[in-house]
Amino acid sequence: TAIGNARMLLYDVVFLVLNLALYTAHEKKFGALTTDDFSQIVSSVSNDGDDILQHSPTGVCTNPNRCLQAMDYSGRRDKGCSILLAIFFVILCLGSWTLAFCWWQLDMDAEEYTVFDADEVQHYATLLLVGTVMVFCHLVFEFFTWREFQFSAPLKKDGQPWNVSRDGIPPGRLNSIFGLPCLWFSSPAAYEDLRVWVTLAGPNVAGLSRTYDTERPLPAVRRVVAEELAFYAMREPSCAAQVRQCLLSAKLYDKRNRIFLKRPLLGEVNAQGRPGVRVTGLRAWGAESRHEDFFQVDLKNCEPPSELGLELVFFDSRTGELIVPHLPGEIVDEGGMDSLRHTNSPKCLRIQNTRCE
Repeated sequence: TAIGNARMLLYDVVFLVLNLALYTAHEKKFGALTTDDFSQIVSSVSNDGDDILQHSPTGVCTNPNRCLQAMDYSGRRDKGCSILLAIFFVILCLGSWTLAFCWWQLDMDAEEYTVFDADEVQHYATLLLVGTVMVFCHLVFEFFTWREFQFSAPLKKDGQPWNVSRDGIPPGRLNSIFGLPCLWFSSPAAYEDLRVWVTLAGPNVAGLSRTYDTERPLPAVRRVVAEELAFYAMREPSCAAQVRQCLLSAKLYDKRNRIFLKRPLLGEVNAQGRPGVRVTGLRAWGAESRHEDFFQVDLKNCEPPSELGLELVFFDSRTGELIVPHLPGEIVDEGGMDSLRHTNSPKCLRIQNTRCE
């Protein structure tokens, strides 16, 4: 419908502004499904603390955490903005459709009704229909990205991580309807560990004050975009090997103070007053507190830092086979495809926690 008056032009301007806002929110979430920026960052950054490890007597020469540095993450404000934006568009669509139905109830051919003509109402309804479809598609996309990429399998009754090949599909109504997600963590503790490592290695700590205080709080990032690791690992065998090495061997490194840290053993306290960090905002899975303290390691006395200790596992839903990529430097068959064990399209990528608790 052609623009017939100023109000119809106003409808078009409002429609374009709202769709631009919706597109911006969608593009920010969709960008995590591509690996171009991630691979560029991985190739341009260096491992944290390698210069420190090379001069230590621990025998550890590298900290392969480049993938953790390249990972995107979101804070609590991002979650709040996404929820508020979705609520705003839903209320806007409902209110706009209510107004449209009220107009349709009026007799548009009556001589005394001259505020809105039929062409204007038709123009308004057309824009509203297109906008509603776009909002609906965005909400569906948000739901499936949440369901496919943010699932952590529940612990079994004995406290052990869930093993899909042995225990079957995890319980849950969505799992029974849609099947296994594309990416999942075998236990909530695995995801919490990844949050801690990314929090300390990410650039979010760069602007904070440099104080060596064990009790200083450092809020953990709300969500790490683990699907970036998944898509990058599925590009080729060498990428899968790099991601697996990172998840297994990345050291706990505090970028702000440039120190390596360790997770204290059960009952261990910081009696020597070592520099350290307290990470807050963690999900307390059966614990009393929602924070965790880490202490600086004594590299001169050959005390090793804590490693992330997560295992990268591909799951082939056709055969139920668990597939583990080879680490860099391991001997593989010609072509390197043996690292994926003769399957080119695994349905799921599982990140499994191997840390003993």
